[in-house]
Amino acid sequence: MQRNDTTSHTIPPATAVPTLNGGWWHVAVQMRRLAACLALSLSAYHLVVAVVGPPITEAHRATHVMLGLAVLFCLGTISTTETRRPRQIVIDLAFLGAILIPAGYIVVNAYGVASRMLYVTPVTPAQEILGWVVVVATLEATRRLLGWPMVILSLIFLIYTQAGPHLPYPFWHRGYPIDQVIEQIYLSVDGLWGIPIGASASYIFLFVLFGALLVSSGAGTFFSRFANALTGNVTGGPAKTAVLSSAMMSMLSGSSTANVVTTGSFTIPAMRTYGYNREFAAGVEAVASTGGLITPPVMGAAAFIMADFLGLSYSDIMKAAVIPAFLYFVAIFIAVDVEARRNRLTPPEGAGVESIRQILKDGLFMLLPLGVMIATLLQGLTPSLAGLYGIAAFLLSLAVRYWREPRRIVSIFLDAAIEAPKMMAPVIAACAVGGIIAGIISLTGLGVRFTSIIAYVAGDSAILFLALTMIVAVVLGMGMPTSAVYIILASILAPGMVALGFQPLAAHMFIFFGAVMSNITPPLAIASFAAAAVAGGDPWRTSVYAVKMGVGVFLLPFIFVYEPALLGQGSLLEVAHAMLTAMAGIAILSVAATGWFLRPLHPVMRLILAAGSIGMIFPGILSDVLGLAAVASVTLMLWVQRRRAAT
Repeated sequence: MQRNDTTSHTIPPATAVPTLNGGWWHVAVQMRRLAACLALSLSAYHLVVAVVGPPITEAHRATHVMLGLAVLFCLGTISTTETRRPRQIVIDLAFLGAILIPAGYIVVNAYGVASRMLYVTPVTPAQEILGWVVVVATLEATRRLLGWPMVILSLIFLIYTQAGPHLPYPFWHRGYPIDQVIEQIYLSVDGLWGIPIGASASYIFLFVLFGALLVSSGAGTFFSRFANALTGNVTGGPAKTAVLSSAMMSMLSGSSTANVVTTGSFTIPAMRTYGYNREFAAGVEAVASTGGLITPPVMGAAAFIMADFLGLSYSDIMKAAVIPAFLYFVAIFIAVDVEARRNRLTPPEGAGVESIRQILKDGLFMLLPLGVMIATLLQGLTPSLAGLYGIAAFLLSLAVRYWREPRRIVSIFLDAAIEAPKMMAPVIAACAVGGIIAGIISLTGLGVRFTSIIAYVAGDSAILFLALTMIVAVVLGMGMPTSAVYIILASILAPGMVALGFQPLAAHMFIFFGAVMSNITPPLAIASFAAAAVAGGDPWRTSVYAVKMGVGVFLLPFIFVYEPALLGQGSLLEVAHAMLTAMAGIAILSVAATGWFLRPLHPVMRLILAAGSIGMIFPGILSDVLGLAAVASVTLMLWVQRRRAAT
């Protein structure tokens, strides 16, 4: 619900306005109230549209961007520590107008914009000015929410439209006049109002609103109690509780960093009390929260965008992600279990004693709407209908649960309706800027040429092409949200992967996984850094722990592009065989990365296990046999060591 995918920040709730002189204080207060009104309007708009159907595409997407970013500019700075000075208020008002007027022009003139002939109908001076104004406003929103890297990359692409004639091949292009560039970005659905914003407006917002309803009704506490009841009394219980609760929450919130700072505030202290060190506890939280972005039923925003890119239903994307997501959490569970056994950590007294029946009784009203939403998706209906039915079921459940407290029901709904647009602001910014970049890539033909560059470097090696693609995805993801990375690379590199013979779904999932894993990959592992801040630990050591626990997942994309059975493509026997061998391989790889199995492992043993695990993960009977032989040899070495120690 990136939903950001994401590494993005959310706008904090309105706080007390710092002391301002005279009328400025009243202006700031009114802007806060206007932000709440705009947020409610955006939530109401999407609920109405989900029921009666959207207006013309240009008007629908422009309304979504206009109201979503207007909330940001009304709230001003995203930092709760900064004071809001008169100068800042003036700037915010200027940018509020800079988003309302150009987007409002598209809404009012949607039919005229849709009927004009691209590159034939002249762009008027007023349209050109409005186009540049909305681009500047979008970049400023992106800077506030996502930082400078995304803005700098966007500026590079904008400059590229003019610098092309002066660049060497393969970056050369003939050059494009300014009015044509702004026409592509502002007056077509191949730019700012493109597929990414379309997915955000059509599907993602409703899922974010559903997640906001869960949060405002206390879902975090319910999921933590449920996870603790399942795993609290087993070895590594608090860490496994953190994995389950973080996964359940982040697959609904769609943001790894948002989940880290919420569920991490109580899962990390619980792991610390159990005996895990700060960095390991933070690493568990970071890698678990990141896994939520690839976990159905509600994945990151990039998954919804992927469905539009591929022309598939969201249920197809969801089904394809089931096995990789399961393998992801198998790796983490084994890693935390091995770590607990190595340090001889025992479950705390009284852990996991709460009755699951009582927990489910208290929180059943949260699970039923989720079941409705999943069932709707599995029936092949649209994600927007699934989100609408889920919200309707949730409101009905609230009415049954709190029928004697109507004010509480209204309070939960209003809180969610106001918070959802704030949560959506980073997603809208990322999708808008991603649309601008994708539009420039399409205009200049850079996508085809960039693919040729990678293909030239990789030569005839498909695996090298994949490795370079993964590196680019991880590097870009260090400074940008997952959805933005996916949008860019799906435009640039996915066609090249398909040309090499890989299935389109596998190619797009490969890029998606690479972008997701950048959340825990140094040197700019945003989820790991956020978890380290919560734990008071070292960010680098936290990132190392997170990568060690997720090391098997870095191999998964390389496997499922060659073995689509891991994406559910194939017969039941093929899928079962691929999943079982991959699960065994990932489990062994987690042991090799941790360096302990009943006793500390010698580096040579770890290398043998790592090689054997890779053999089992990759498809093929011969590789499975070699993998089993490697594991058997290490097991024999450990047995011999134990016998010698006993004598």
